[in-house]
Amino acid sequence: MEKRAVVIGSGVGGAAAAALLAGAGMRVTILEGQPFAGGRCATLERDGFRYDFGVHMFSRGPRGPLGEVSRRTGARLRWALKDFPCRVMGRADFVFPLDIRPRSRQARLARDLGVSPRELPGAFLLIRGLLGGRGVGMLDRVTVRELALRFTDDQMVHLFLDCLCQLYFALSYRDASAGEFAWCFSRMFNDASFGYPLGGSGSIVSSWVEALARRGGEVRMGERALSIKVKGGRVRAVETEAGEYAADLVVSNAGLAATVDLAGEGHFPAEYVEAARRMALSNAYVTVKYALSRPVIEEPVIFYMPEAPAGSAFDYIKEKRPPEDPYIFMPVPSNWDHSLAPQGCQLVIAGTAAPPDASFELCEAILDRVDATVRRLFPGIEDALLWEIRSGAAATRDLTGHRAGECIGLAQVPGQVGRERPGRRTPVKGLWLVGADAGARGVGTEMAAGSALGLLRDLREEERYSR
Repeated sequence: MEKRAVVIGSGVGGAAAAALLAGAGMRVTILEGQPFAGGRCATLERDGFRYDFGVHMFSRGPRGPLGEVSRRTGARLRWALKDFPCRVMGRADFVFPLDIRPRSRQARLARDLGVSPRELPGAFLLIRGLLGGRGVGMLDRVTVRELALRFTDDQMVHLFLDCLCQLYFALSYRDASAGEFAWCFSRMFNDASFGYPLGGSGSIVSSWVEALARRGGEVRMGERALSIKVKGGRVRAVETEAGEYAADLVVSNAGLAATVDLAGEGHFPAEYVEAARRMALSNAYVTVKYALSRPVIEEPVIFYMPEAPAGSAFDYIKEKRPPEDPYIFMPVPSNWDHSLAPQGCQLVIAGTAAPPDASFELCEAILDRVDATVRRLFPGIEDALLWEIRSGAAATRDLTGHRAGECIGLAQVPGQVGRERPGRRTPVKGLWLVGADAGARGVGTEMAAGSALGLLRDLREEERYSR
């Protein structure tokens, strides 16, 4: 008999899992509470502009797990790659190459960053070690700052790593796991395929939903999961306002804590519930989207390093105040794909980190600083601006249901990565987790896709042992 799988949520993890399970012969239904698919990776429309809900670039492009899911499912997903993909501004000003494996490019990177001559040997050894990805497991319980201090105390190296940790994990390098960072850094720069999907970030999920439909699967939009029905220690169905969906397998992309709530704490061991409640969360990301009547920014991406002492650039997050000078990650999606803006126009998205439970007022104050910095760097925005949209932690919370509006989910900190990250299998039979909270490594959406690929491996292994 054909197995029935119900997937809760159409974010990257859920959509990937659904398409992969359909390809494995299951009858799959996605339940999505929003009227559109994609979760934090959705692309929305206004006045001919197609803008991402979040602030996205994809560190491994078609060579990473996003590309692997597409190849396995036959999804029609295309990518844009550029070299040079990024301009660094602020404390340093230079273009960042796609491939930093040649030693000559590493030397130029150190010079462009302004690394002091005395610290060059240590900085070089640090970069070589990160590129090699050596000792990832042994570094899981060490922070990125602690690792960097073993090699150098150069202020520019530390500031660069701190900003890169916010880009990767929505965390300061004082908090992020060095093992997780080394894993992501080595793959990003060895793959050298940092890129952007044609059609916007939402095209990732839409291409997988199309692949699901070709296999007979379906997506139920506007049907939020209200509960997961469990009987005898096994999942039986998922309930929505429209009724119940019987299931042999339930895959939740709702996050660990929310999944426990949906199924009911009583169906899990007490220690599992306690762990789900106490785990640290990533920071939130707040964004400003600019629709411009003409091109103002030439580069595909701007990476702004603030005028702040190394190690303290993100103190404002714990102190819950606006930054003096904000770190900014600013993709220009229409420079990657001209179809995302009307002819002759430009789409720009600027984002920075915020506390995961930031109030509306704090998010607005942080975004005021971001907006002022963007307009100072690119004064032409003032005359070209057609409209702007702001998104804070509350917008993410409303979209995803995640209680704190966190950008990624469970934080990639020591004790929550590698073997210590929650697994995809839960104590309830037939109930599985996917998404950034579950059993994978990587940067955001790529971690979510990796969890879906891992789910397929887990299910095949379970089936093999049950024969």
